[in-house]
Amino acid sequence: MALWRQQVCAVMRVRFLKLKHEGKFLRSILLFFGIFILPMLMIFIEFQLWDSSSNWEITASSYFLPTEEKIQNKSTNLLIFNDTGSEIEDFISALKTQNIIPEIALEKNITSIPLHNGAIKISLEGKSYRFTVMCSAEPINCFPMLVNILSNTFLRLFNSTARIRVWSEPFYSTQSPEIKSDIFFICLSYMLTLAAGLPPHFAVSSMEDYKLQARAQLRLAGLFPSAYWCGQALVDVPLFWTL
Repeated sequence: MALWRQQVCAVMRVRFLKLKHEGKFLRSILLFFGIFILPMLMIFIEFQLWDSSSNWEITASSYFLPTEEKIQNKSTNLLIFNDTGSEIEDFISALKTQNIIPEIALEKNITSIPLHNGAIKISLEGKSYRFTVMCSAEPINCFPMLVNILSNTFLRLFNSTARIRVWSEPFYSTQSPEIKSDIFFICLSYMLTLAAGLPPHFAVSSMEDYKLQARAQLRLAGLFPSAYWCGQALVDVPLFWTL
């Protein structure tokens, strides 16, 4: 057993040095590995870019001015209609904490107001407040944005530091479980094909030893056949599974 272990270690060291200095084998492995891995990386990057571009967060700054001065040509002030007959300073303060500067409408006729992206009308019905959101036809996702502004305003009125965020996802998403499972099985079958194509590369080296009759010479010198194959396997198997 001591001789057998020594022979296994010797064959393993010879195999490792042979792989280290054999550029042809390494080049073929890297080329084969790259041909299979590059498409996988391309698919992965494509899905990641698609997911990141197909959904985006809807923020109030895209529709309404974060400051008193105009920043974007398509953004306007958030118009507030106060039809309660009383002051709504708490509501205005809650809006300002969201970095929104509202514009109080003085006119009673809504149609006479200059064009704004959106407006919120506050009215009083009995002891309950009624909030009505209005949007112009051009801005996209204006209604969800106004509802989100109202929701965050209510949170501020109840002294909550939480914040509700909304996203728009108009395109087909790859985040659904069905798509993820399909991608997983495609990648799995692809990798199994890669795994099936690697063993012939390792067998080429053993075939070269057979042609040179190196294995027969080692056997005549007293090398156990099992020590030869175990020494080879101790290098080839870890390298195979690493790839």
